[in-house]
Amino acid sequence: MRTKKRSVAELMNPDVVCLPPEATVGEAEQTLVRRGVSGAPVVDPGGRPIGIISQRDLARHLSERATAGASGQFYSDVEDYQEIAELKVDRSSTPVSELMSRDVYSVTRETGVAVAANIMRERRIHRVLVTDRGRLVGIVTSLDLLRIVEELG
Repeated sequence: MRTKKRSVAELMNPDVVCLPPEATVGEAEQTLVRRGVSGAPVVDPGGRPIGIISQRDLARHLSERATAGASGQFYSDVEDYQEIAELKVDRSSTPVSELMSRDVYSVTRETGVAVAANIMRERRIHRVLVTDRGRLVGIVTSLDLLRIVEELG
């Protein structure tokens, strides 16, 4: 017995948490936590995805030790300014556009779920974006795919 091939449209979440490229790391972190998601597309003003930011990207960025000296400030090599060079830099104000992955993988609503799953597995990513003429209309995550596995059991 053949089963009907399911399309991404049946599985996608149209309520996508998005961030503008100028959002800061701190704002992105708050948004992801508040909405209970592990990552979000970064979109331009026209709703076109230009990148992806994940909690992992944010955590990695925030955990890196950053001082004024490490940030390339000229006084890091001048003895009189060593104290300034050791001052911690607030990394939460970095725009997400500097951290986001620019590798955006998208599918259309008509794409089969198996194709979306294959993209995610091959690229080792946890989300694919669903677009219509380049504009973001939904998202499919690895957790969404697990729902189908549950249905099979």
